[in-house]
Amino acid sequence: MKQYISFDIGGTDTKFAVLDENGTFLQKGKFPTNRYSGQSILNRLIEITNEHVQLSGIALSVPGFVNVNSGFIEVGGAISDFNQFNIKDYLEKELQLPVSVENDVNCVALAEKWKGNAQHETDFLCMTIGTGIGGACYLNNQLYRGSSYMAGEFGYMITNGLQNNTVGRCTLSSTGGLWGLRERFAHYKGVAAEEVSGLDVFEAYEKGDPHALHEVNQFYDSLSIAIYNLFFLFNPNKILLGGAISQRDDLINELTWRIQRLPSYRGEVPIECCYLKNDAGVLGALYHHFEMYQSLTE
Repeated sequence: MKQYISFDIGGTDTKFAVLDENGTFLQKGKFPTNRYSGQSILNRLIEITNEHVQLSGIALSVPGFVNVNSGFIEVGGAISDFNQFNIKDYLEKELQLPVSVENDVNCVALAEKWKGNAQHETDFLCMTIGTGIGGACYLNNQLYRGSSYMAGEFGYMITNGLQNNTVGRCTLSSTGGLWGLRERFAHYKGVAAEEVSGLDVFEAYEKGDPHALHEVNQFYDSLSIAIYNLFFLFNPNKILLGGAISQRDDLINELTWRIQRLPSYRGEVPIECCYLKNDAGVLGALYHHFEMYQSLTE
């Protein structure tokens, strides 16, 4: 049976796995991402790939705007060295193996469609809640990328008007992402945002800290407004939520009651957490690889 190596390049860590044609994991690993040096990331990808023989291909999940046909990354998200870079051409030249590249949240959606909570869905959205907000649209039984591969970038939405004309602080990534939450709570505490983790904020929230209560409630409000808008824009069967915060037991309830109180909303709120957690990136990248090379095993 053929074997493939799949990499999920994140801003903090890069996860990788060797898998077979059925998506069965044969080996897993990860290494810290030096997001300030694209070359060091590429060197590690090459080194790890060369440790394995008889591979049939390389699948990549990367941040940013990606032309999946050419492998050209227009904007590399957290990894600025990948801006205006063709990672597919580079790695195919170095490794002499077929390479596929897809946006990271699109990979989450593909993984959930293949082996997760969207296996029987034709229309669904994915939203990842992390440092910022990412998204993917799976519509009419296929991934929708848009005319220039930017569809699903929910984090760029402005859902609560412009405050003091500072666009960057009004996007969903700021109001509904964990970095913005940490920044605002740290400001109240008079410390740098780097000294406060998302876990710190939620622990303070659970203890009744008034600043944490205010900020976390605003955080949930921003996310609920965004989900409300997305539901009426796309009318999906469900909206899947990913990221570390999706492991909080109260997430779905906190968002559900907020959405249900909004005007004009009727019925159940079709939100669930992603099923595949940390495996989604490498699995979705592999699924995309099979789609690109038309070798998906039934």
